[in-house]
Amino acid sequence: MPPKRPAPRPKKSRWFVSLLKWGLVAGLAGVIALSVAVALAYRDLPSFDDMKRSPNGQPVEIRGDDGTVLASFGPSYGEWLSYPEIPATMKNAMIAVEDRRYWYHPGIDPIGIVRSFVVNAMRGNKAQGASTITQQLARNLFLTASKDYTRKLREVVLAMALERKYSKEAILELYLNRVYFGGGAYGIDAAARKFYGHSARRMSVEEAAIIAGLVKAPSRFSPSADAEAARKRAATVIAVMGDAGSITE
Repeated sequence: MPPKRPAPRPKKSRWFVSLLKWGLVAGLAGVIALSVAVALAYRDLPSFDDMKRSPNGQPVEIRGDDGTVLASFGPSYGEWLSYPEIPATMKNAMIAVEDRRYWYHPGIDPIGIVRSFVVNAMRGNKAQGASTITQQLARNLFLTASKDYTRKLREVVLAMALERKYSKEAILELYLNRVYFGGGAYGIDAAARKFYGHSARRMSVEEAAIIAGLVKAPSRFSPSADAEAARKRAATVIAVMGDAGSITE
């Protein structure tokens, strides 16, 4: 008696296996393409010193007969602070509110992306972003603020290239000295001088919380524009810092 042939697989099962195979092939191709793109971006990244240079534009100052500055208009950049010179409170505040897993991700935060997708889907709008500090730095240095997917993909590639080429400390130093805080102030030293009248080398927790809170919406949370909104945003930052263990109750 001839052996029985095995029963053919159901069409649904074959379709699922085929889909899984093609999905794995597409995923592998995507990983290879991303790796090549990151390698090319890594090769073309400027040096650290080049990225330290101030953005285009110079402030205009009006001085009195004795040389004192009576008024200043346009962008201000303050003094460049090296990583050790930046107060720990400022670094902790920025990481807590903008990128809690900063020290552990490779430039993009998969956990943050999933969380952002779920929150935004539940609320029906873009209530939460997923850009890391490194992605924000890449956007500020090399890209525009457009919302298209091509720009977002380039941002991801550049962020991963930056993480491969520079240390976390160097990236955070660049970010804190280059990010825009509103009122024409670029970098934490310019922001501290504008809002508090002193260098960013000394900064209380409350001052650091207000400055860190400005990155999300500089015009909306500016202390000079809406003091109450700035205080509420700073309270949120301090609460996040406490939750992250950066400060005690």
